[in-house]
Amino acid sequence: MRAEAAAGGILVAAILALLLANVVSRAAGRPLIWTDELAVHLMVILAFVGASLGIAMRGHMAIGLLPDRLDPRGRARLALLADLAVLAFLLVLAAILWRWFDLPGLLRAGSGAALAQESFNFVYSDPTNTLGLRKIWFWLALPLTCATALIHCLAALLTDLRGLRR
Repeated sequence: MRAEAAAGGILVAAILALLLANVVSRAAGRPLIWTDELAVHLMVILAFVGASLGIAMRGHMAIGLLPDRLDPRGRARLALLADLAVLAFLLVLAAILWRWFDLPGLLRAGSGAALAQESFNFVYSDPTNTLGLRKIWFWLALPLTCATALIHCLAALLTDLRGLRR
């Protein structure tokens, strides 16, 4: 969790630096067109890191009408149900990411370009518009944050189950 929080802080600082560089360069009449694209990619990564941290800290938004009317045992059951729903979502996301990244297909094809030619899956070869980098370097944040979110969700489920035993 500390590593995620540190990564989030670094991402926020990088985004602010990019936006400042963009403002200064435009004011000087020499815009750095790539700063916008990089800032957007970093914001998306930050959103996924923040979502994983939100699961770890149980900090996601919730409507308290029902839990407030339940006894402690009922609240514990509802928390378990909510965490099971999050787990189901993360497992579906992991399955989608597995199909999208298609590691067996990549290994079989031998390269990202060959995979794109065989399957029209351009995940490994699609370039960014202004940076000239492959988008895969930014998309790798998705399976990483899905994995950390799954770990946090499983920890929350264990906490829920311990709470129900009391």
